[in-house]
Amino acid sequence: MQAKLLKYLFSNRLTALLFIAFPTAMGIGTFLESFYSTTAAKIWIYNAWWFELIMALLTLNFLGNIFKYRLFKKDKWAVLLLHFSFILILLGAFVTRYFGFEGVMTIREGDESSKIISEKTFLTVLVDGEVNGITQRKKFVDEVLFSEHTSNNLEWNQEFNGQKFSVNYIKYIKNASEGLILDPDGDRYLKIVEANDGKRHEHFLKEGEIASIHNVLFTLNNSVDGAVNIRSESGLHYIKSPFSGTFMRMADQFKGEIIENNEQELLFRSLYAISNFQFVIPDPPLRGNF
Repeated sequence: MQAKLLKYLFSNRLTALLFIAFPTAMGIGTFLESFYSTTAAKIWIYNAWWFELIMALLTLNFLGNIFKYRLFKKDKWAVLLLHFSFILILLGAFVTRYFGFEGVMTIREGDESSKIISEKTFLTVLVDGEVNGITQRKKFVDEVLFSEHTSNNLEWNQEFNGQKFSVNYIKYIKNASEGLILDPDGDRYLKIVEANDGKRHEHFLKEGEIASIHNVLFTLNNSVDGAVNIRSESGLHYIKSPFSGTFMRMADQFKGEIIENNEQELLFRSLYAISNFQFVIPDPPLRGNF
């Protein structure tokens, strides 16, 4: 049985089959990257056990053929060199797969950096609890590879201070972010947009609550001293600021002043500047679920 297996392992038929399967799999992986994502191609092809098996069989097949056809003879050195080339390529792929490290390093001109952002994704779970009356934390970290196009699996069975628990995969949403889903029966929210650090940030102010945005308090239909109070009533909208400032309507570049502690009409899609803080309110309050 073992002799038959070894004979088939080094046979020309298996060599031909592997030579067809390997490039075909890589070609399919290239199309999957284009149509879906690199992560999906890794899950389906490049990181799959059967793809690694193909490369392992190819390596063994090349090694076996070196001895089977006695390629160490001088007149066969050209073929021997070709076999060694393929073996080195496959060994390189093995080293890259299991010992390599991929990432992104951003370096500004004239600057230096010693940090790299790994292309790998890790899931971290922190479990807090009490042990003999003292609060302690247990940390679980594992490398994961998720795609919205594949069936992802994750199941952790762990324990904390003798209490067992599990973490299971439900759903993966790529580039998930919080936002308002419109719903006529939901609460009222007002969107406030600012970019004080150079990046656009959206904040949703819920009716009746107080929100602190860069240490500036905002309220919607809940007047509070010291806060930027916004009132929305019967389709009309007003703003009352504890600070003086300016505003500019973007549509026609109309400019005006904000008078301290004086209620004024709120202009949407206008740039407000108060207390070294700039913000825009693009739309009236909307009902929805956050």
